[in-house]
Amino acid sequence: MVCLDDLVPADDELRRIEALIDWANVRATAKPFYRPGGPGRMGTDPAVLVKLALVLAWRSMPSMRATLKAAATDISIRRFLGFGLTEPLPDHSTFSHAQTRRFADSSVFEQLFTAVLRQCTEAGLVGGKRLLIDATHVEADAALKSLRAELSSLDGDGEASDAPAPAPTPPPRLALAEARSGPTPKRRATNATAVSRTDPDAKLRHKPGQRVHLVHRAQVAVDPRARVIVAVEAETATGSEADALRALIGRARFAGHAASATVADAGYASQASYRELESLGSIALIPPQPGAKHLAAEAARIRMRTPTGRDAACDRQTHAEGAIAELKHHGLGRARCRGTRKTQLQLLAAATAINLKRLLSAPEARTDAQADDSRAKHIAIAGLGDLLTRCLIELDHFAAVATVERSTGS
Repeated sequence: MVCLDDLVPADDELRRIEALIDWANVRATAKPFYRPGGPGRMGTDPAVLVKLALVLAWRSMPSMRATLKAAATDISIRRFLGFGLTEPLPDHSTFSHAQTRRFADSSVFEQLFTAVLRQCTEAGLVGGKRLLIDATHVEADAALKSLRAELSSLDGDGEASDAPAPAPTPPPRLALAEARSGPTPKRRATNATAVSRTDPDAKLRHKPGQRVHLVHRAQVAVDPRARVIVAVEAETATGSEADALRALIGRARFAGHAASATVADAGYASQASYRELESLGSIALIPPQPGAKHLAAEAARIRMRTPTGRDAACDRQTHAEGAIAELKHHGLGRARCRGTRKTQLQLLAAATAINLKRLLSAPEARTDAQADDSRAKHIAIAGLGDLLTRCLIELDHFAAVATVERSTGS
């Protein structure tokens, strides 16, 4: 008789992760997406499918095939999934069906991410006032060969109408084109003229010195205290990055984050974004675009030159960009499924794996009375520090506004 509990050490990472998550809640969340019991073969436990997604992100596996191949010989993964040494593992197509069909429109991964984030907050890993926001591009699972011209129907094409038919116009005269000399001009596809047949949500993206490729955009909001990811959002790579500010701040506040100051790079700077953050009650620590002359840009420019603004810029470069680099390491370098919604599920799994890493590295809480007293003192001191930081930010904001009004004579 062989027991996997005796073969896997107590400090194994997957064993510790298993104890942190309420798997009964995961099953209850996934239950509406399964048919009631009846004749036929028994389906795979939804908790096993979620565990496979976590192993895929935690171990930075290239695909689910590679994950199941490693699980065939890795007793730590087998124990985490709940399979014995001789039990056959589920097929990779079962997970693919769950990710692309069964769980595609569900909140299973969203609720798992929220539950882990709540544990990070209870452990004292979340609690800063600044919300660091940055975006990255995830290469789509679509090739440039899948691009086809986008043909939109004309107004009223194919629809019956009671209006009288317009008078026929004479056909234009056709003439032969003159002979063309020189090289054949190259045709360049754009997001306005072409769409991918395999992944219509993927959009063309090109940076100087890099190849043109199809991508999705991933927005990430990070708390600077322990670099815990507070909110994520996958979207199409069109429009302004600042369009996701309201959704990210709303999710962060729903999770308990104050988000009294929002830190981002100049890609989020616009008059509309400054107005949006002001309506949300969050101070914009965002450097304006070069050459911007409106009042909000001048106030932001002065605000970023203060010690608070410089510290916020350092936090963004250290923690927001660092979290994105970790997400790339945990499988976000390329989308495994097609569509923005399925990319969101992959993004949630990778962010959950990173937050679990923060939770595992957190110091263990003491239970004696002395530890409780010291924790209460630490919370009180932290509260005073947060209040002082808020006052300094407000003073910097008022000073910036006063300077702008003085310079404009208003």
